[in-house]
Amino acid sequence: MNETVKDQSAQAGCFIVGTGVTVKGSFSVPERAIINGTVDGEITSRELLIGTSGKITGKVKAEVVDVHGEVNDTVSASKALILRKSGRATGSIEYSELEIEKGAQLRGTVSMLNGEAGTVEAIPQKAVAA
Repeated sequence: MNETVKDQSAQAGCFIVGTGVTVKGSFSVPERAIINGTVDGEITSRELLIGTSGKITGKVKAEVVDVHGEVNDTVSASKALILRKSGRATGSIEYSELEIEKGAQLRGTVSMLNGEAGTVEAIPQKAVAA
């Protein structure tokens, strides 16, 4: 099942990377970024949607990050991080609210933003008995 995130908005300030497209660089998007292809670099936007075929390797910063595909490196979601069942996030993850569907994969350092600008509160890790 390889669904893409549909563009729900034709408004100005949106950035779309289609399936099969690869882009490299640093992108500042005022509104919504929709990634169904591959991005190697940085994305800053208000809302970031990553489709099942989408892959980002680099730093991501957005109010809302909705992951159906894959994101690697650093993720900062100032309002919410949503990992869908097909989603994978690896690296340094910061969020205010976190939603993880059954089947999603999350690996790395996970920290909760505590509401004070720039302050991060680490989530304690529990030891698992063998």
